[in-house]
Amino acid sequence: MKRVSDLNHPFYRPLWRRVTLVAVTGLWASYENFVTKDPMWMVLTAGIFVYAAWVFLIKWVDPEDKPAEITSAASDKPLVVEQNDETVDRR
Repeated sequence: MKRVSDLNHPFYRPLWRRVTLVAVTGLWASYENFVTKDPMWMVLTAGIFVYAAWVFLIKWVDPEDKPAEITSAASDKPLVVEQNDETVDRR
């Protein structure tokens, strides 16, 4: 069973969900900044907003677009690269 906190979870795949999550965190950060003016919550919610924008919008790569070697946690064969008649094992 996959966890929702896993960033490759299918829940995050639709663009509208990722945009909604970023918008909600942005609204929350704005509320803390302009209404409550509590410095701790301002910094905390702004950090959550920046992290969500970075992960879900800027750096997002669809899990189905990734090669199988990257997405699988344990591959059956180790990566082997041949160079100059020698076999180099890169992990």
